[in-house]
Amino acid sequence: MTDPGGPCEIHRVRITGTGRWALWRLPNRGLIAFVLLAEAAALAGALGSAWVDPPGRAEVFPTLALIGCVLLHTELSRPVEQLREQFAGTPHISLDTVWTFAAVLLLHPALAALVISVSFLYRWLRGRPTPLFRRVFSAAATVLSGYAAAAALAALTTVPFASATRELTEFGAITLAGAVFLAVNTALMTVAVYFGSPHERLREALASPEEYGLEAATIGLGVLLAWALADWPVALLLVVGITLSLHRNVLVHQLRRQARSDAKTGLLNAAAWHAAAAGELARAARAGRTTSVLMLDLDRFKRVNDRHGHLVGDRYLLAVADTLRTEVRAGDLTGRFGGEEFVVLLPGTAPVHAHAIAERIRGHIAAQTAGLPEPITVSIGLAAAPPATVADVDALLEAADTALYAAKHAGRNRTAGHRQAG
Repeated sequence: MTDPGGPCEIHRVRITGTGRWALWRLPNRGLIAFVLLAEAAALAGALGSAWVDPPGRAEVFPTLALIGCVLLHTELSRPVEQLREQFAGTPHISLDTVWTFAAVLLLHPALAALVISVSFLYRWLRGRPTPLFRRVFSAAATVLSGYAAAAALAALTTVPFASATRELTEFGAITLAGAVFLAVNTALMTVAVYFGSPHERLREALASPEEYGLEAATIGLGVLLAWALADWPVALLLVVGITLSLHRNVLVHQLRRQARSDAKTGLLNAAAWHAAAAGELARAARAGRTTSVLMLDLDRFKRVNDRHGHLVGDRYLLAVADTLRTEVRAGDLTGRFGGEEFVVLLPGTAPVHAHAIAERIRGHIAAQTAGLPEPITVSIGLAAAPPATVADVDALLEAADTALYAAKHAGRNRTAGHRQAG
């Protein structure tokens, strides 16, 4: 998609025409209802708390200070975050919890919700284009997690954070509130991820332990930030610097994986995908799980290159890569095999669920490339390794390639399935 109006123009176009919102393309009505209910609860909590107990003037300064920190950090970390998103390949934990948890500790619930909303929506405006409903839901989940943490803190101590004595009992209460914040947010996000894409096991919808460790660290920094804002506001500058350093360290760790990535799309290259897939298949065999693989090939891609040139062709490849990043789960392996061919390993996924994922990807790729010079479709071949069988990666790929050939032969723009023999 071209960007004549800059990031804001892209986002402005995406929020017009409610009937075409990506929210309505979620797999089932129950998930849509869950998302809308979470957003309504977050909004109702903010409005209700402001109505019953309006925030005082003393909270104006910390609110503005936290919003200022959010905006400053977002702008200073934009180059890092863009690289982090490009090479992540999977959803990742945001570092904004530093500011949002500080808001939960210090501010009236309505003002905390305001800081959280600004944090998520401003980062959406300044970041890579993604469906707005995802950021809105993430903000709502964080707001609800903040309500739960504030309720836990209120149940353990009657002293506001700014007036606390900083003794061991208060520290324990704040630590527990942080644990509640993390647990509630994880539960809400896991439900959305689990039902947003077919999963056989709940743990496949969870982030990695490394990501949860990073989230816990940002909660800890949020406590320090709240403390600084209450007792020594100028120390906010130190916390901003620490957070930026943490952000860059996360990027360094991520760039170590860059050597395994395809230069054009940021997905795993063929060699890295093959090695990772072999490990996943071995683990699946030990666990007695079925593993499926999708092989995707853009239809008549050579014609696009011949008509519009390879630079335009690269935009199609990026559009496909972005769609795959959006649609696959955190534990799935996505790679580019060269040319216009992509491959996705779906651990713990039966063929019927893999077929549903493939069809959703196929439809979204067609929609994602609609704004490019000419529409393009994708054919997909599906193969599956039976449970308790150590499948050979090359044999599984050959089966998927056979299915892909069948999809092409049947008229393209379709998914064909071929089950690998045990």
